[in-house]
Amino acid sequence: MRVHGSKHGISKMLDEIANDWERAQYADLMAEMLDDQSSGATTGIVAGTRVATSVGWIAIERIAAGDAVLTFDAGLRTVRAIKCAPMWAGVGRCPAHFRPVHVPQGVLGNSHAMTLLPRQGVLIESDLAESHTGDPFALVRAESLVGICGIRRSEPTMPTNVYLLQFDEDQIVFTAHGALCVCPAVGDILARVSWDAADRDYHMLSEDIDRELINSIREEIEETWMNDCDEGVLGGAA
Repeated sequence: MRVHGSKHGISKMLDEIANDWERAQYADLMAEMLDDQSSGATTGIVAGTRVATSVGWIAIERIAAGDAVLTFDAGLRTVRAIKCAPMWAGVGRCPAHFRPVHVPQGVLGNSHAMTLLPRQGVLIESDLAESHTGDPFALVRAESLVGICGIRRSEPTMPTNVYLLQFDEDQIVFTAHGALCVCPAVGDILARVSWDAADRDYHMLSEDIDRELINSIREEIEETWMNDCDEGVLGGAA
């Protein structure tokens, strides 16, 4: 029986399969960053945001694969990949659910007002989280904090890109504004499209499952904010 094909043909076929798998992984990653037929981003770090690296604070758009970025739990870690997408690329006004979240100065310990993507996970130190989970830090989506302390949605006024750093494992990175932002691991992106995946390295609080805890954390943040305002700790919201 004759075997059709050749080593060259088999190698080419395997390369095509590998390329198809890589494209599928990239598409799944973009599905996490983008929604509504890829017209807007819901997670990632906004261009212009400076991130702590081995050589100081660097704007995220200047970071490349191979750079060392300072992480919350693991010190300096190498960026394996970085993806870029427009914050809003649709026609007309940006829909409410795509609009980024404006956080006034000082609300989350941030030294300046900052802009976060709605589904970007941010790490918050919380006494209530520690009493509920044993962990003094809680990971919540920025959109879960809208409505307290001047945190609000804001419509983009100009084209802006957002960036997603990827590491060997899930990591939390430092930004110059003071926010601690979660970034995903490179690899099986399909399993990480939902942050509720069982093998996640960090647990993102869910509005469906953790609503009571999220509401308690909101109240805790608001109380701290008002106390700081009364004591003159804050120089004023931006």
